[in-house]
Parts: sequence; C-alpha cells; structure tokens
Amino acid sequence: MRVMLWLISALLIAVGCTTEQRAAWEREISIAHLGSLVRYEAVLLKDDISICGRVIANDKMGEITNTVVIADETAGIALQVESTNSDISLPLYSEVTVHCSGLYLAREGQRLVIGKQPTAEYSVDRLTDSDIALHTTIDTLLTTPPKALLRTIRDISPNDMLRYVRIDSVEFIEKDMAWLDCDSLGLPLPSIRHITDGRDTLAVAVNDATIYGSEPLPKGEICCIGIIDIYLGELSLRIIDQQATTL
Repeated sequence: MRVMLWLISALLIAVGCTTEQRAAWEREISIAHLGSLVRYEAVLLKDDISICGRVIANDKMGEITNTVVIADETAGIALQVESTNSDISLPLYSEVTVHCSGLYLAREGQRLVIGKQPTAEYSVDRLTDSDIALHTTIDTLLTTPPKALLRTIRDISPNDMLRYVRIDSVEFIEKDMAWLDCDSLGLPLPSIRHITDGRDTLAVAVNDATIYGSEPLPKGEICCIGIIDIYLGELSLRIIDQQATTL
C-alpha cells in the first residue's frame, strides 16, 4: 500500500511539472552508475534521478522492436517499450533524458533494462506511448550518429553490452543469401548471420521485422556499425540503420 501511494504521488507530481522544474530537483547519474543499483531482480527506482544519452537503436528500420537502446560514455541501457513506432517518440540518434523515478530497473543476463513494474512474463514491463512521454525528454534532435567505439571481433566482450560499436574490414560468411530466412509460407524469421575478419567470427542477429530483410547481404569487405546484444545465449552484433557498407 505504501509503495502504491508513493507511485500515485510521484505520477501526480510529474504530470504537473514542466521539464525545467523536474530537471531542477533531479540528480543526473551515468548509466553505469544506474546499473550498479541492481543485481538481477527488478528494483523500483524511488529517488529523483535521471540518465542522459543518445538513442543508438530503435525500430526505425525494424532492426530491433519493443526496445529503445540509450547509451552514454559509460554504458548502454534498454528501455522496454510497447510503442509501434518508437522512432517518433524517441528518434534515432537524438539526445534524450530518462526520468527514472517510478520506473523499474533489472538485468536480463548481461543486459541492463528499464521499464514498468514487472509481471511474470518480463523482467520489466513495457512502457506505453503515454509512459514514454511521461518519463523521457528529447533534449536535442540529431540526425547523425554518435562516434562508434572501434572494436575488432576479438575485442568484443560483455563490457560492450548495448554499446555502439564499429567493426571494420570484415565480410559475411554466408554467400548469396538475404539478411533474413523465411518459413514455408515466405514469412520472415529471426535469423543469424556471421561476419569474419579472417581470424575470428561474430554472430549478427537480424530481427524478423528488418525492413531490408529481403535484400542480399553485402558482398566483399565491409564496415559494420551497430550495438552489441545477446542472442541465443551468445554475444552478437545488431546492425543499426543498415550500416553495413562496402569499404
């Protein structure tokens, strides 16, 4: 009952305040610091804290769904959303603030996630469009991506989880294939492809909603830019904004 009353009060205060008023009493912390507040099970964030960063992944190209990934210089975090077009509410590459009070923080394995009070189905529940409007602020609209962290395949580690990375001088192992496989009815399936630098190999996770999924994989030596994620239990790259370009 006490937690419920606190949540109601927090929501009423948040709705009645301007962005400037809210920022005046919030304490901004890094995403890495936020991550130190949770081990595994979801915790309710009661303090007036916020995180700021760049949107480095959303559903603009269908490469990831029900998730908006935000990163600062220290770490990345997955904002779990129910929105069918998160690129409108949180545009790709924009600078945003997440107002954390009243949200729940958890870890899904090595991934740091934030959202609503969890149910049995999810570590944290997804934010609706109205929740997104309440808990986030777009600080600066930007159309160019941030500088990616340069990595080799061998460099990739759990410390890069949900970070924005660039991997140069690689090529796809799969030849003459599309980004996505299809079932017997021709419907796209979540798929795995692989890149190699001639020495090491990294999985590339391709979401079934990827809008360019029927296009052929790029041939020859390429540069890949995206986020490091976990898929089927292994560290994987998710290409963002179709940034797999021939060198």
